[in-house]
Amino acid sequence: MPRTRLVIAAALAVLLVGGVAPTVVAGAVGAPTVSSLLAASGRALKGLHGVHLVVTTDRQGVRGSAVADIGRSAGHESYTSGAEHFDVAVTTAAAYLSGSPSGLRSLMGLNASQAAKVGAKWIVMAKKTTQYKEFWLNLTATGFGAILPSAKGTRLLGTRDVTTGGYQLRWTTPQSATASASTTTLVLASGSHPWPLREEVAARGATSLTVFSHWGESVHFPRPAATIAYAKVFG
Repeated sequence: MPRTRLVIAAALAVLLVGGVAPTVVAGAVGAPTVSSLLAASGRALKGLHGVHLVVTTDRQGVRGSAVADIGRSAGHESYTSGAEHFDVAVTTAAAYLSGSPSGLRSLMGLNASQAAKVGAKWIVMAKKTTQYKEFWLNLTATGFGAILPSAKGTRLLGTRDVTTGGYQLRWTTPQSATASASTTTLVLASGSHPWPLREEVAARGATSLTVFSHWGESVHFPRPAATIAYAKVFG
């Protein structure tokens, strides 16, 4: 089964800021810099237990959405694209995967026979397996630090985000063998806890928006009642 690239994003429930976005005055006393904002955000993220996020994507007119809760010892994501969907989850004991037959095939890479074996059950991936480790990395707070970019190549925009009033950081990722060039704008809260609030990514023919909320939430996922072992599906 291919590695799952979860569209993780997020943001503290914040009151919307109306009116004109305030200006960041470069060089002003006490004005933030890219380095100071990233350092403060990194400190704020340390020790947090969880976050809720909602991601919407549009790839050449095909729209998708994901809702996830990422915690210290558990995580869960539901992804939908048209009539296709899948759910993935992880706990300290195991990782789980379920979905519609077409979602398991086109989104998760199962063949028709494998998807038929799963049916309405959840595939169970035991702890310490490669599959478990991949889900654990993507669906727990282990990956919080990866939300923040490197200071090199990142610039602080001169205006705040109109929606949240947060600081806007922007950087460009060059084209690679597997992905088009893209431009990312990350909004950090302007208060004493500069957590990520929203992230927008624009590439050729594709866009995504991630909204983060409920930083610090506690995340739990109960073991599903109907399960099937990974080996019985892929063995």
